[in-house]
Amino acid sequence: MNIPLQDSTIEALLQEEDSGEENVSEIEDFEEHSEHESETEQEADSSGAASDSENIFAHLPSDSEVEEYEELRPIDEEYLEDVPLKYLRRGKFTGKDRTTQWQVRAPTLRVRTRSHNIVYHLQGPIGEGRSCTSMLEAWDLMIPETCLQKIVYYTNIYIQEQRSKFSRERDCKSTDIVELRALLGLLYFCGRLRSSHLNTRDLWKKDGSGCDVCIATMSRERFHFLLRNLRFDDIQTRVERRQTDKLAPFREIFQEINDNFKKYYALGNDVTIDEKLEKTRGRCPFRQYIPSKPGKYGIKILVMADARTYYTNNMEVYVGKNDGPYDHSNSPRDLVKRLVEPIKNSHRNVVMDNWFTSFPLLSDLLNDYGLTALGTLRKNKTEIPPIFTATKGREIHSSLFGFQKDCTVVSYVPKKNKVMLLASTMHHDGKKSSEETKKPEIIMDYNITKCGVDVVDEMCATYSVSRATKRWPLVLFYGLLNVSGINAYVIVKANKEHSGAVMVQRRIALKDLALSLVMPQIKKRSSVPNLSSYIKTKIKFMIDDSSNDENASANANSSKSRPPVYSSRCAVCEWKKDRKTKAVCELCFKKICREHTTPICEDCYDRVK
Repeated sequence: MNIPLQDSTIEALLQEEDSGEENVSEIEDFEEHSEHESETEQEADSSGAASDSENIFAHLPSDSEVEEYEELRPIDEEYLEDVPLKYLRRGKFTGKDRTTQWQVRAPTLRVRTRSHNIVYHLQGPIGEGRSCTSMLEAWDLMIPETCLQKIVYYTNIYIQEQRSKFSRERDCKSTDIVELRALLGLLYFCGRLRSSHLNTRDLWKKDGSGCDVCIATMSRERFHFLLRNLRFDDIQTRVERRQTDKLAPFREIFQEINDNFKKYYALGNDVTIDEKLEKTRGRCPFRQYIPSKPGKYGIKILVMADARTYYTNNMEVYVGKNDGPYDHSNSPRDLVKRLVEPIKNSHRNVVMDNWFTSFPLLSDLLNDYGLTALGTLRKNKTEIPPIFTATKGREIHSSLFGFQKDCTVVSYVPKKNKVMLLASTMHHDGKKSSEETKKPEIIMDYNITKCGVDVVDEMCATYSVSRATKRWPLVLFYGLLNVSGINAYVIVKANKEHSGAVMVQRRIALKDLALSLVMPQIKKRSSVPNLSSYIKTKIKFMIDDSSNDENASANANSSKSRPPVYSSRCAVCEWKKDRKTKAVCELCFKKICREHTTPICEDCYDRVK
């Protein structure tokens, strides 16, 4: 089993909560109410089986029954301590369908590790991803130049159609790939500052309170012009394609970027499948309403991500019923099968919530896809024994296990009148924790690995590039930019750790990525005549600062690099004197006050140095 990820690791990734504002517009009547309700703890069963189980658990055993119980339950089989004597005698549980049988005792453990529990693939970057040492290199793998060229081409087609609405040609100039990369760099930079929903007038203010990067890269008017005209498909053929594909305005770009996610990183032993919601209230033919989500209205995306590094491997936009070649079944069973296709026969473990989990799906994943699975269950599954869904008479923190050849089901009571149901094809025993709660190992593993997609969603919200818009293709593009930034960071971090280097925080890495994307545009703009002196000053400052950063990184390993000058205590004086100084020793760079400074001529200093 993998070492559990500590809560502090997740808290370090999620340093702050998302403060972005929601794009509010009139709510149309075409949103679909999602049935994705994944509450882990469920109410006690109110069926007739509850009264039957109440009699079983409330029964006071006689002395002979106690002796029989102790004989049937050996000391080393602690998972049987909550099983009623009636079922110990039978040796099995029967499901609600009166067909499915679950053994009371676990199968023998004196065997080799089962083949489906052995993962042969090493986790980490693969292919070209192994050579990435900077955020820009990794990001270019996620969103390559070929993809950006398509966006530039489609955007210029749309700009050409809009030119008749402008009186001056310079107000609607065509764009190029350098300017598009700069636009994306500004989005990342604003997201890194958590100002993606801040009024752009504040970002482009010239009174000293604005953002120098935004001012030096492009004008505010050009920034808005590019966002308004950004297109991801040929507008001239869209009407025809939308007749058979609801996702036509974004299908090509989404598939290309999603395919790149699968190429450059190998997932770990555990992957999480869940849904995320890209918030929007604009007009969209497949908008969803999910009351449990913060945004409530938006576009639902099914995601498969690494449960520990939070690398997103595969995504699928939920579009409902779609006529034509993209008409696929939207049942949870078929959705999971399509998502796990990239990791087929890899023996990884798939973690899901109760909206996805079903016993036929667990069987298909194990037998046809070579994957184990772990997930919560809804109490309406007919394969579950009635006693597993009832809580009357059961003690808090008690557990019931049912075993089959390749599947284990557990019923755990976390609190009064609540029950947790889980099924697993990875676990084949009734191990419990040594804590007071006596949680089964199945539940503990689920709690560790269930939050993969949720953490990705929160990481996207922390430094989100999304800006207010009513265009749903742009909403999806913002979501891809957020995920691409996280994936690039995971790849670079893995390479740095492998080489023994220390990886910077994601906030700093996103800043480096943003500056790398905007710098070619800033240098290109420096040669433009008739710019105001204020803008020229900002451009010169950015170019000089970039040169200084390059020189600083080149001299990073030099032991003679001088630290910045600032006021602090003398390194020689006693602490109680609290003597501040700005003087620095030229040889060891310690702070020294005048009392501990010795004058020396230049000739002697040169010999000593």
